[in-house]
Amino acid sequence: MDTETLAYFPTRSRNRARITYLFGALGGILFGYDSGVIAGALLFIRKDMVLNAQLQGMVVGGLLLGAMIGAFGTGQIADRFGSRKMLIGAGVMFIVTSVLSALAPDPLTLIAARVLIGITIGVSTVQVPLYLSEIAPKHIRGGLASMNQLAVATGILLSYVLCYLLAGHGQWRWMLGLAAVPSVFLTIGMIFQPDSPRWLVRQGRVDEARRVLEITNTPEDAAESLREIREANQTSNSVRVIDVLRSRALRPIVISVFGLAVLQQALGINTIVYYAPTILRAAGFGESAALLNSVGLGVLSIIMTIFAARVVDRVGRRPLLIGGALVMAASMATLGCVFHFGGPATAHGSVIAVAALAVFKAAFSFSWGPVVWVMMPELLPMRIRARTMSAAALAMFLMNFIVASTFPALLEMGPASAFGAFSACCLIAFLFAIYRIRETAGLSLEEIEKDTV
Repeated sequence: MDTETLAYFPTRSRNRARITYLFGALGGILFGYDSGVIAGALLFIRKDMVLNAQLQGMVVGGLLLGAMIGAFGTGQIADRFGSRKMLIGAGVMFIVTSVLSALAPDPLTLIAARVLIGITIGVSTVQVPLYLSEIAPKHIRGGLASMNQLAVATGILLSYVLCYLLAGHGQWRWMLGLAAVPSVFLTIGMIFQPDSPRWLVRQGRVDEARRVLEITNTPEDAAESLREIREANQTSNSVRVIDVLRSRALRPIVISVFGLAVLQQALGINTIVYYAPTILRAAGFGESAALLNSVGLGVLSIIMTIFAARVVDRVGRRPLLIGGALVMAASMATLGCVFHFGGPATAHGSVIAVAALAVFKAAFSFSWGPVVWVMMPELLPMRIRARTMSAAALAMFLMNFIVASTFPALLEMGPASAFGAFSACCLIAFLFAIYRIRETAGLSLEEIEKDTV
């Protein structure tokens, strides 16, 4: 959050605002850590437990299977209890499941623990962007909502660093168990944070909503935002997802949101997150060098996500999506060509492979990584936001599961074809952003809702 942004806030509320956004994004750190840690830990788990390609896919995919369950079940519960309480519960579950995975004695127990972690991730993945978008003022909502992706990238980097540090002794149990540490901060921190003002208005707690809005707005802007929220709430009735799909007015919005969710995963980003060391090993690097290069990719991701957070409200959402998709398509095509022509067997080819991975990760981190999480809650009207976000997250994790669980087998069959398919998906995302996505920068959630329904 830059100085110009903070100058907008009432002086007495600046530190409070910082703390609110920080703890709101901690769920993203845990998502990133638990997703990324398996990339390094898997190098050692498969030795201790003798995992074949199918079991490796289940260890990785178990988290995503659980995430689908968690995402699907969170919508109605969140409508009743609010995002803040959901994140407190997720923090407690993160602590328990992290310890369970670290103590797993066999592959089946480890897979079960990863499924339980995934359920918790499914809840936090839906609730963190909802919480951040609903509590942020409109002129910096894109930057603040991007904190979710920044937190995810930070969690992934932390996991890579710890995997590298612990790799000397193959301590994969510590790699998995240390996720409990940020879980404690999330649980305790969210207890003292405010509820979303939009959820408070839906519960009839208008005075509390006003006080929350005044944390990140001037009193005048807080009053105006409260008026818009109350008007939107009066005209909004809860709608089932099936009714949304039947509605001609809402269907285009839902197609846009689900398209963003599915395409974000079809681009192939999580083959990098989960299997970066494995890919780099295939490109000719040793275990230590592969893990160290993964750390470098994590640092690059954070830098580019920070860049996206600073420009997304000025440049807009669509230009980042369109440009990022083109760059990622070229990167994946390059990586496919390197493997097709046997480049990884040479030092020159290995360098090109790492460069292609780096460019892809950078492009994703300033485009489809943060922007998708910004836009999904923005596009959805209040009355369908929580439940449709839940369903969209389910679709996202389903695609993630398909890609992650099949990638080890695809890598054995031929990496060139796999990366070529991801390049084609990037081109589809490019066309989708041009023809299906509207610009939302600079508009309040209520203004976006008026323009769409």
